[in-house]
Amino acid sequence: MAEQTPGDLARLVTFSDAVVAIAATLLVLPLAENATRGDSPTLGDVVAESGGQILLVLLGFFVICRFWLNHHDIMRNLVTFDPPLFWVNAVWMVSIVLLPFTTSLIGTSDSSDPATTGLYIGNMLVTCLAALAMQWHVTRTPSLQTSESRGTARLTGGVVAAIALTVALVLAVLVPSIGPWALLLLAVDGFVTKALRRRTEKPGSPRKRSR
Repeated sequence: MAEQTPGDLARLVTFSDAVVAIAATLLVLPLAENATRGDSPTLGDVVAESGGQILLVLLGFFVICRFWLNHHDIMRNLVTFDPPLFWVNAVWMVSIVLLPFTTSLIGTSDSSDPATTGLYIGNMLVTCLAALAMQWHVTRTPSLQTSESRGTARLTGGVVAAIALTVALVLAVLVPSIGPWALLLLAVDGFVTKALRRRTEKPGSPRKRSR
């Protein structure tokens, strides 16, 4: 791969953002199919039939937004990219594209099926690990970063989120009755990250990004 320019980085970021936008749009397709199925269903009929799917669409949209914010935090402090970062970002994009599919499986299958739930949470874990790998590579390659951001990135948030998703995956597979509710572990990862940051940062030291 030839030496990259700021314009090439902008194209990579735009490509990644487009993938995220398409994935978020695909989430709503099952709802559109339900709305057009049958003889002129009323709004009440659509909501009654698709109530669970509506909640899954909202959950999926929130998950994608969270992953995009993490990706944005990584990319906004770069001046260029290299082949390893490009290919790990490609893995991240593939996992994002698969999220609408695994989300729809939860809506159309038994949510207590460990295979279905495991695939859904495993998909999220791959996305999280890809972002963590990108962050790790960036921290070890200062030449990719802006001069202002060098030495400010930390892996704590990504590591905590990956551990939370791993535990959620194990729980969902070993205790099928929990199902997707195992993802509630993600509700506390932010608090754990802040607590760890307070313990590891020295008083008076500049605050570092934790994502």
